[in-house]
Amino acid sequence: MADERNWTSFNAGKMFYHIDRWKSIVPGRPCPPPALITVDPSNTCNLACEWCNAWKVRKNMRQLSRQALINAADFFAGWKSSDKKYGVGAVCIAGGGEPLTNPHVGEFIERLHADNIKSATVSNGLLLDRFFEPLLHNEYVALSVDAGTSKTFNKYKGLPQDSKAFDKIIGNIEQLCRLSRSRNCRLNADSPSNGVNYRMLIYKDNIGEIYEAAKIVRELGCKNFHIRPASVPFDGQISFSYTKDELDEFRHQIDLVNRMPERRFGFYYTLGKFDENFNKKNDFCHCYGIFMTATLMPPNQEGHPDGYCLNICCDRRSDPLVRLLTNADDISEIARAWGSKKHWDIFRALTQNEIQNRCPRCTYYTHNKIYENCIEDNKDNLLLDFI
Repeated sequence: MADERNWTSFNAGKMFYHIDRWKSIVPGRPCPPPALITVDPSNTCNLACEWCNAWKVRKNMRQLSRQALINAADFFAGWKSSDKKYGVGAVCIAGGGEPLTNPHVGEFIERLHADNIKSATVSNGLLLDRFFEPLLHNEYVALSVDAGTSKTFNKYKGLPQDSKAFDKIIGNIEQLCRLSRSRNCRLNADSPSNGVNYRMLIYKDNIGEIYEAAKIVRELGCKNFHIRPASVPFDGQISFSYTKDELDEFRHQIDLVNRMPERRFGFYYTLGKFDENFNKKNDFCHCYGIFMTATLMPPNQEGHPDGYCLNICCDRRSDPLVRLLTNADDISEIARAWGSKKHWDIFRALTQNEIQNRCPRCTYYTHNKIYENCIEDNKDNLLLDFI
C-alpha cells in the first residue's frame, strides 16, 4: 500500500486537471461554474463539537426546503459555462449543521444521481440508518467521528459521560459498510477513493487515540481512515495550539498505524495546509478559491421558506463579507451573480492581510497556491507544457 496516497482523491495533483477552467477566471469576462458545490441542507446539529467551524451559522436554525434542494440539483445539472465546456461536476453534502437532520437529504441525493451529478456526504453518523439506501449513490460517505473511545467522543461532542452515541455511530458505520459491499453501487466502486471514510480531527486529548481508532476502522471494514489537525475556527470562541509532546505523540501514532498488520484500508493525513506546528499557512496573496467553489446554505430567519443563501467560502460560513446571495428564492440567480461585480468586490476585500490574519486554515490553500504560481499574471513557474 506504499503507493496508495499518490492515486486517490487526497492527492492535490488533481487540481491541475482544472487549470484551463481556472484560466477563465478574469474580471469582466464570464466566469465558469465551480466544479464542486457544497450544500448545507441544515443548520441544525445533534452534537456540539468543541472546535466547530460553523457555531455561528447554527444560531440560525433553518433548513433548505425540499423544493430548494430539488431546484438546486436540477440547476446544478444545467449550469454551464458560456462555451458549454464546463459545469458543476460534484456536490458535497455537509454543514453547517448535521446534514442528515434534514429529512429531504435522501431525495436530494437521488435527484443528483438522476441528474448525473456526483455526490458525497460528510456526517457525524448518528442518523446514517435513516438514509442507507440513498447514501449508496455517494462516491464517499465521510464520518466525522473524531475519537477512538466513547469517553473522548462524549467529552468533545458536548454529551453526557454515559451517552451511548459513539456506539450508535459505530453500529451505523458497520451496517453501511456491510450494505455497500453487498451492492453494485457508487459507494462500493472499485477505487481507493470511493467508500466509507472514518475521519478524525486531531485535537489535544484524541491524539493518543489515532491507533485505537485505526483498529476500529479495520474491524468495521471502512475503505479509508483520514486524519488532520483541527484548526481555530473563524470568529471562534476557542484558541489553541499544539505542544511539542503532542506533535511527537502524533508522529508516534502515525508510525503505529503505518506498521499495523493486515491494515486493509487507506490511511491519509492532510498536513500540507499547516506548518510543522499545525498552525495555518495561508501564505498566498489573493483568494481565487472563491471562484472555484461555493456553499449553498439555508436562508436567514426572515428568508422565504424555499429560499437560500450562497456563501463563497466554506471556512467563513458565518461571515457576511463572503455572502454572494442572501435570502434569494430563484435558484437561477446563482448563475447571474457568479463572476459579477459583487463577486469581484468580495475578491478585492479579501486582502493579503485579511487572508493571513482573519481567515482560518484555508480549505482551498492548494487551489490558491496553484493559481498564484501557474496562472496569475501569466505565470508558469512549473513550465507546464514540458511534460
